[in-house]
Order: sequence, then structure tokens, then C-alpha cells
Amino acid sequence: MKTKTSTNFARRISLANLIAQSLIILTGAIVRLTGSGLGCPTWPNCAPGSLIPVAEQVEGFHKYIEFGNRLLTFAVLAISIALFVVALMRKKRQIILWASLPLIGTLLQAVLGGITVLTGLNPFTVMAHFLLSIILVAISVKIFAYFSEKTYQYKLPKIVDFYLQILTLIGFIVIVLGTITTGSGPHSGDEIAARFNLDMREVAWLHADSVLLFIGLVIGLQVITRLDKDLFYLQTNAKILLAICVIQGFLGYVQWFSSVPWILVSVHVAGAVITWITLVNLSLHSNNSFLHGLK
Repeated sequence: MKTKTSTNFARRISLANLIAQSLIILTGAIVRLTGSGLGCPTWPNCAPGSLIPVAEQVEGFHKYIEFGNRLLTFAVLAISIALFVVALMRKKRQIILWASLPLIGTLLQAVLGGITVLTGLNPFTVMAHFLLSIILVAISVKIFAYFSEKTYQYKLPKIVDFYLQILTLIGFIVIVLGTITTGSGPHSGDEIAARFNLDMREVAWLHADSVLLFIGLVIGLQVITRLDKDLFYLQTNAKILLAICVIQGFLGYVQWFSSVPWILVSVHVAGAVITWITLVNLSLHSNNSFLHGLK
């Protein structure tokens, strides 16, 4: 039988995992945006023959930014291990399988991070690195909901369920296009790093158009929840999502017209993570969500 103490501990560990998986995205973005992607030019060492930065390195402060991100990876790994142990104690196959994903994903991220460094910050590996983290955040939201014992007893009408699936898909596409936009812009992570061979202006327009479509769909969800009183339980998350989207849209245009300063881009990345978490929370109400199945 679960005790209140064990339940609270499981909830806190799952929350810590969600925060850690989200935070590593932000610190990874800061590494890239400050040009510190090759601050530690080797892997797994930071400098030849040393796991930690050394004074002789020519990378200056960049080595500390990159090494700090690597250290955080160990913290994320430790938390994901603790989460998996907590899941094992529940002795339920589903939650054990779900809780293994952040652990496996974090190990994959470490390997992918090494490949990214060894390939000189190839934009495709950098993009894969980011998108894997986004998927891990979504999984972590689901796990946190499970350990928080949230219930989704209401069954959505099929058309609303489908609408929520489309909204989630478009939200993910917005994030992918945002990543491609960054991969086509000036923040390569290092002076020698390659870029996507795309016109940044055109990619940015496409990203902005997808954001407008997404915001339109979020407004549509607001209308739906107001017209159908049975969907009251979606209203709060829908309102939060719309507010975040408006702020994100504003930040996006400000950073574009101010020549994409790295600080604003960092804030925009943090906003994207928060948007994604809110959207995934909404998608958990869908019976056909890609995260459906954990009871």
C-alpha cells in the first residue's frame, strides 16, 4: 500500500525530473547562443587529458559555460535514476516502462552531445539534441501527472479530441521550425560551426506563420470551451496557453527586429519550453494522445 510519504516523494522526484529535463534545454541553448558550443573542444574530456577545464585552454569563459552544461547532465542523470527507482518500487509495468524513458533518453543525450562536439556542431545533430529534449519533457509531464494522481475522468467529444491532437501537432511543428530558424541564423554555437543552407528570412517567416496558425487554434479552443460548458476543465490551461503564446509572439518579433540578441533568444527558448509543457498538459485530456496509456 502506498503511504502518503512515499506518494509525496514520488511526486517531488517526478517534478524534479521535469524541471531538470526543462532546465537542460535552457542551459544548452545558452551554450549555443553565447558561442560556447566548442568551449570544451573534446569529448568526454573538456580539454585533452582533462575532464575539467584547464587554465591553458584558449576558449576563455566559453569553456566554463560548456562544462557547466555537461555537469548539469550528470544531475539530470542522477534524478532520472532516482525516478526509475521510485517507479520500480510501484511494481507496475507501465510506470516502470515510462520512467525508464527519461533515463534512457538522458544517456542518449550524453552520446548525442559527444557526437555534436566531435562533428563540429553539425546543425542536424544540434537540432536532434534539442528535439530529443523536447520529447523527454513531454514524457516527464506525463510521469509527473501520474505521480500527482491527476485524473482525466471526462471523455472529450471526438471532434474536440481530434482538435486537441491537431493543436499538439501544430505546436510541435512550431518548435521544429523555430529550431530550424535558429539553425539558419547567426547563433551557431561557435565561429567555425556550419549552418543550415537556408534563407533565414524565409525560414523565420514560415516559423512566424506557423505561430499565427497555432495562436488561431488556441483562440479556437477558447471559443470551444466557452460554447460547451462540459469542457470547463480545459479552460484554465487554454487561457494560460493563450497568454504564453501572445508573450512568445511578441518576444519573437522583438528579437527579430533587434537582430536576435542572445539574451532575448534565451528567454524565447524558455518560453517555448513553458508553452510545450502547458500544451502537453492539455493533450493529456485526449484519449488518442501520443502520451495516452499510462494509468
